[in-house]
Amino acid sequence: MNELHHADLPWDGIALVKLSLLGKDGRGMFEAANLPHEERRAKSLLGGLSSFLIAALFSLVVPCSDAADGTNPRHEAEQWEEVAKLRLQAARGHELQAERRRAEAFNPAGNLGTAGDALDLAGDERYSASEDYQIASKHWEKAAKAFRAAGDTDKTKDALENTATARDAARRALREGTELYKMAEEQFENVNDLGKKINVIKKLARNIEQLMQMK
Repeated sequence: MNELHHADLPWDGIALVKLSLLGKDGRGMFEAANLPHEERRAKSLLGGLSSFLIAALFSLVVPCSDAADGTNPRHEAEQWEEVAKLRLQAARGHELQAERRRAEAFNPAGNLGTAGDALDLAGDERYSASEDYQIASKHWEKAAKAFRAAGDTDKTKDALENTATARDAARRALREGTELYKMAEEQFENVNDLGKKINVIKKLARNIEQLMQMK
């Protein structure tokens, strides 16, 4: 059987060959070259289908990408919330220790030397509490940002309130630690322990400097 070539057929013959490949009614996604109106209509349909397919693929790819790099906003927010709460627990533990050390300083059975040491240690505990409160405030701030990205306005508000509360607690613990260091300094002065007095004065200066920066 002889093969057909474009050169062997007139223009109408080429069109008929193309139409025969598209179906009985001569219609399909790609129409014959001699049907400009139908061809434009087919291209329009093809463009719409392409846009739909691209949108569908994008909706599938984006969630997979988020899952792969671990950027789920809600999950991230919950993680920051969890570590912020742990920091708050640690801070409260330090504050409890500070109260115990302070009580030891005023134990009648003690002496001036041990009172100074106890007050110094109590001041250290307050300082550690302040550090944990400051870290917790930063974690709450990050949690608020992630909750906002997740579209949770209530959790965002709560996290921002906790941020402010933790910052206030950090300043309070630092001020209370400063007072404890001042008391320790007096005790070391009374027993003429210059080395311990100098050490506690440095801690006192550090606390005041940080308080000034936190305003």
